[in-house]
Amino acid sequence: MPACQGLTPRAHRLLTRVRAAQDPGAAPLAFLVSGGCCGGTNPVLCYRTNVIEGFDVPLGDIDGIPIFAHPDHAQYLERDRFVIDALDDARSDTFSLEITHGGRFVLRELPGDASP
Repeated sequence: MPACQGLTPRAHRLLTRVRAAQDPGAAPLAFLVSGGCCGGTNPVLCYRTNVIEGFDVPLGDIDGIPIFAHPDHAQYLERDRFVIDALDDARSDTFSLEITHGGRFVLRELPGDASP
């Protein structure tokens, strides 16, 4: 069973706003759990070209967008079940693409037997 169980309705609405604002020729999107200074362990919505091939670990795909994690975080995320949620009007210093659309993606861990 993949670690990421989906998007919450709030996250899906935010992703829809981001996609609607994209240029038709824009690069494909990806979620990256980088563990970096800006986003911490929150998923960063970025262009697929920001993912480091052979380094970042693929964790699956949600709503047509691949999810990757820094190797240090991947070992934890692969064992847990989580959903991608969103916070409305979140302030952040991250470069994540959703920030200009009124929200911020976050991870929510699910209990072992829960569904999104």
